[in-house]
Parts: sequence; structure tokens; C-alpha cells
Amino acid sequence: MRALVLAPLLLSPLLQDPPDFTLIDTDGKPWRLSNPKGPVVLVWLGVECPMANRSLLRLADLARKHRDVTFAGVNSNAFESAEAIAKHAKEAALPFPVLVDPDAKVAEMFKVATVPTAIVLDAARRVRYRGRIDDHKSEDLVRKRYLKDAIEAVLAGKDAPVAETEPVGCALQRRLEEKPSEVTYASHVARILNDNCVTCHRPGQVAPFSLIGYDQAKRWARESARHSKAGAMPPWKPANEGLFRGERRLTKDEIAVLASWAEAGAPRGDASKEPAAPKFTDGWMLGEPDLVLEPTAEYDVAAEGADEYRCFVLDPKLAEDRYVTAVEFRPGNARIVHHLMTYIDAKGDSLAFDARDDGLGYSSTGTGPGFMPLGDLGGWGPGMQPSRLEEGTGYYLPAGARIVMEAHYHKSGRREKDRSRIGLHFAKGPIRKRVRSHVILNMSFLIPAGAKRHKVSATWTVKEDIHAVAVIPHMHLLGREIEVTATYPDGNTLSLVHIREWDFNWQETYQYRKPVALPAGTKVQVVGFFDNSPDNPNQPRAEPRAVGFGEETTDEMCVAYVAFTKDRE
Repeated sequence: MRALVLAPLLLSPLLQDPPDFTLIDTDGKPWRLSNPKGPVVLVWLGVECPMANRSLLRLADLARKHRDVTFAGVNSNAFESAEAIAKHAKEAALPFPVLVDPDAKVAEMFKVATVPTAIVLDAARRVRYRGRIDDHKSEDLVRKRYLKDAIEAVLAGKDAPVAETEPVGCALQRRLEEKPSEVTYASHVARILNDNCVTCHRPGQVAPFSLIGYDQAKRWARESARHSKAGAMPPWKPANEGLFRGERRLTKDEIAVLASWAEAGAPRGDASKEPAAPKFTDGWMLGEPDLVLEPTAEYDVAAEGADEYRCFVLDPKLAEDRYVTAVEFRPGNARIVHHLMTYIDAKGDSLAFDARDDGLGYSSTGTGPGFMPLGDLGGWGPGMQPSRLEEGTGYYLPAGARIVMEAHYHKSGRREKDRSRIGLHFAKGPIRKRVRSHVILNMSFLIPAGAKRHKVSATWTVKEDIHAVAVIPHMHLLGREIEVTATYPDGNTLSLVHIREWDFNWQETYQYRKPVALPAGTKVQVVGFFDNSPDNPNQPRAEPRAVGFGEETTDEMCVAYVAFTKDRE
């Protein structure tokens, strides 16, 4: 499919009339910009771009509400085939055509470099708005609907309230011109991606695209370089280095290699020297569990909307007390399962919550199961690999207890189903130490409206000699930074975990490589900083108000869960 471009490249689409063009849509029909009579909205889309896919339902809704405006999607990605674009458009069920721009000539006309980018043209085909669709990836946190406001202004014969915004999403995939370079995929880049990225970036996993093999890696070369340089990928939040199991970090040299490779046009090098991609088992990585637990049915997840938290009550039907030495999580649908957490219900409290909710399991706010659990069995986040507890230690699971598995779902742009499982491995020999947990929290704070860096803290004084085995820091949407610090009786300090850029949608259980000694008298303090100003992109309210402790996501928390063993056991 080829585009027929009928006019020369314009220099500034905000100041000059745009050229006319004709492209072929996914049904093989020509579509010409000058044919529609009224305003036109062009939106650049991509098959695998997560930001674009999260916007599809919003775009469809806008198109249906504004029948007097002509909408068209445009795909200018060089490495996405016409067949893949057509399949994607069909699955999305968009109420407007998607045009194929294989040589990115129309993208060049409008100076589009990011997917998604929206452009609003009036009936005279003057560009009246270009940029973002709205101001947040999550529908429930959107406060500024730039595209909607621009459309309504143009229909009313007025200027858009905001004429231009900076698009946020994926770099438009262009055919890169290869330059002489010592850095190649075969000799340098493949190892970096195989070691650090393909655990998640492979078919069927939570990452939105695959990085297995040269062809896929080349497609995303610029994105890999950009996000690794920014520290966003691999996704690893703690600033502490060398403290935790499974740390996902790139060295400065590895980041520089990815940048040099992208700058050189992503050359392949000698294909015969490419290392084989790692093999992933389809079975249980720790071997067959002693007990596998899962919800009674698949859970339906909506296509669009706020991230969803769902608690599923699992009954191991234990007639006697057991100790769990390893837990393996198997997300049923890795496209939407962001993380899984577990809680031990020894009193049956979860049954009441489950009974009050008509759906499978019960809804939560992402802050826990709604009751004080006896303990937990750890959790899972993308990229985390299962591991066994230190020999002779285990989680205590009493007879008759239930396990609450809390799933965090993020929306993919289409209806999905999930049925995640957990596999339990029970102790075969004597248990020397029980893995317990302590919650450090402050329930009496109040974050003033407008405060940009409000400090909240809580402290736990350790009563006896213990060793910490894991830590989970926790805040909500206003959280910006959190640190858990141990101050020893001799005055020395150790940062147990420090997250400088808190992200509510990326929470994990951080397991220590070696248990951390916390002798009696140690003070463990959690300190959080909160931004309750309008400038916080995650601010859930149009007008900030004072916020205190609460279970709702729009309330706040400053919490740290510390898993530990007692030295005397």
C-alpha cells in the first residue's frame, strides 16, 4: 500500500494551511483529506504502543459523540505491516478508518514524531490543535481533555483553549539509516536485552511488545535507548544498589551501548554471532507445587477505565498447620496483571467481604484486603522470578486459614479475562524460624491542600533481635518519595529501601539478598513525602483538599511492611 501525496511539505503546520493527501485505509479504500466537508481529526496510532492503545476507547467515544467531525487514524510506523494494522483496527472496533502511511510522508507533513498524536483541522483544513489527547494515561485521573476541548471550540467557531501540547507516548518508528559503528546487535545489544528485558518483553507477557530477536529489537531501538537513559527501563524503583534479590538495573556502559546502537541506525552485525534468546519454561519454574490455588472462575476485566484491584479468596483446606517455603505466582493474563499480593486470613474476615460483593471475589482499593491479616506469602510483579526462602524458614499457614490474592489489573484497551494462580511449596523438614511481618504506619497525619512536599513519618522500635528478609513500602497517588531507614542502637543507620520517584502503579515486595540484622533497640522509620498540589500529575482532584489516612486510593497512607525472622527461634 502506497500513499499518494498531493502537495509539498509544509514548514509549520500551526501557521500554514496543511497540504492535501490521499492514503489507503485498512479496507483498501482511498481516503483523501480534502473530501470531508467539516472539521477533521487525525490521530496517529500504533499496533503495539501502550499509550495509543489505552486511548482507543476514548477516541471511539469522542468520534461517536461528534458525528459532524470526521475522524481518521493514521499508522506511520515503518515496521508495522498493513496486515497487522488491519487486524489491530478490526480488534479495536473503531468507528472511523485507519489509514496506512508506510513511508511516513504524511507524518512528515504534520511533523508527527510521537504515537499517539492528535491533530484537529477546521473545515478550511487549518490546523487548530495538535498534541495530546488528554493529560493522563488513566481515565479516572484525566483533568484536561485537550482534544475534546479543541473539537468543541472549532465546532463553535472559536480558537482551541490550548493550541498545542507535547505528545506523550512511543517514538514513531522510522526506517533508520545505518552508520558505521563498532556497536552491533549481534556483539553487544542482544546480550543486554536477553539478560535484562525479554523476561517481560516477550509474547504473552505484561510488557506491550517483544524484544526477542533482531527485527523486534530494531523496531524499538530508539525507545530502548530513550527509556533506559531516563532510568524508566528496566523498571526498578529502589535507589539502594546490591541489597535486593532480582534487581533490574543496567550499568552506565550498557545504557551507553543502547544509545550508540540507536544513533547508528541499529546495525545487526554478524548474525552468526548473535546469542540465542533465553528459553522460558511453560511449567512451574520451581517444580510442581504441593498445592495450586486459583479463583473458581475467570475474572472479566473491562477494556477501559481506572486500574482495578480485586481480591480473590482462596481456600487451601488445610486440616493441620503448615509452613510454606516457596510461593510461585502464575499470572493468568500477563497483558493486564500488573502485580499480585497475598494475605493470610486466619479468622475468616475475607468471607464477609466476598459475600457482600456480587462479582467474583471482592473489590479493593489497592491498599490491602480490608482486614488485618495474620501475615502474607509475598507477592509478584513483572520480571520477578520465584525463589525459595532461606533453608529452615517458612511462612506460617494455620489450619483452616484462607489466602487472599489481591490482583492489580491495568486496562489494555479491550475486554480481557484473567485467572491467576499461586503454587505453594510446603516445608519437608524442620522449620527453625517463622517468617513474620510488622506494619509501620502513621494514621494521624493531614496533608494540607496545595502542599508540594509534605513529610509524614512513622517509627517502630524493634523489641528483640531479628533479621529482616523483605520490605514493602506503600503510599497512594499523592506520594512522591518514600524511604525506610534503620537506626541502630550505636547510632549507625542503614537505608532498608529508598524509592525517590514513587509510582502507585508499580509496587513490589523487595526481598533482601541476605537477611538484614535488626538488633533489639533498632528504630525503623518510614518517611514519606507527598505532593498535594495541582502540579502533581497524579492529583485525583481538580481542586486539591486536605488529605489524611484512609483506605480509598484518593486517601493516603505512609506504610512499610517488614518481613522478618526472630533470632531466638
